[in-house]
Amino acid sequence: MFLAKMDGFVAMLAALLIHLDDKDLSPPVVELAVRVLDSVSTEFGDFHELRRLLLIPKEKSPNSLPPSLLRVMKQGSSRPESRIAAVRIIQSIAIDAESKLAVAESDGLLLHLVNSIAPRTDPPLVDAVLSCLISISMPKRVKPQLVRLRAIGKLREVLRSPSVPAATAEKALKLLESVSSCREGMAELCGDSGCVEAVVRKAMKVSDAATEVAVTILWTACYLFRDQKAADAVVRSNGLTRILLLMQSNCSPAVRGMSTDLLRIFRVNSKSCLSSYDTKTTHIMPF
Repeated sequence: MFLAKMDGFVAMLAALLIHLDDKDLSPPVVELAVRVLDSVSTEFGDFHELRRLLLIPKEKSPNSLPPSLLRVMKQGSSRPESRIAAVRIIQSIAIDAESKLAVAESDGLLLHLVNSIAPRTDPPLVDAVLSCLISISMPKRVKPQLVRLRAIGKLREVLRSPSVPAATAEKALKLLESVSSCREGMAELCGDSGCVEAVVRKAMKVSDAATEVAVTILWTACYLFRDQKAADAVVRSNGLTRILLLMQSNCSPAVRGMSTDLLRIFRVNSKSCLSSYDTKTTHIMPF
C-alpha cells in the first residue's frame, strides 16, 4: 500500500490517536484512523518505530497506550473490524519484554482481552485477541495476572466449543500452555478437570502443532507435577486411548517421548496392560 511508504503518514496517524480524543473527533473517524493504521502497519514494517510512535512514556501517563486506541478496542462499533484492528495494533507494538509489560499494565487491557475470549464473541475477534495475549503473556509477571482474571476458564470454554476454528483452537492451546507455565496457572489448570478434558479431546483433532502443545500441557501436569486430579481427568476423557493412538501415528519424537512418559504414569509397560484403570485399549498397545 503506497500510503505506508508516504513520508510521515504513519506518524500522522499515530499522533492523531495519541493527541486527539472522541471529544475532538467523532468515534467513527477515530475508528477509521485505527483501521487505516492497522492496514498500513504491516506494509510499513518498522514495528520498533511504530512502538516509539504509539507507546506513551510512564512519566507522561499511567497508561502506555493511547486512550483513543483503548476506547476503540473496548467500545468499538457493533461491527468488529475496528476492535480487531485495535487489538492487532496493540500486538504489533508489543515486540520486546519492555513493551509487552507496558502494554499489559495499561488500565483494564488484560481484563477486557480475557473477557473477549468467549465462544459467542465474533470468531475473528477471538482469534485476534488470542494472538495478542500469546504475545503479551510472555513476561513472567503477566502470567499470574491472567490466572487471576480467570483466563483458564475462558480458554476451557473456547476449547469445548464444537464450532471453534482449528486455528483458534491451536492459539487457545498455546495461550493455555503459556498461562499454566507459572505456579498459579498450573494449580488452576489441574483444579479445572473440564479444561484438562478439553485439552485431551483437542490433542488429535486440530493440527500437528496443536497436538504437541496439548501433549506438553498434559505431560507437564501429569508427569512433571504428578498431579492426581489432572491424571484422573485424562482417564475420564479416554485420554489413554488417545495417547496410544497418537503414538502409532506419525507424531514427532518430542510428542512420542512425552506420550511414553504419560503411559508410564498410568502404569503401562511392554509386558502389561493398564493395571490401574479399566480400559478396552489393550489391542492397540504400541509395544
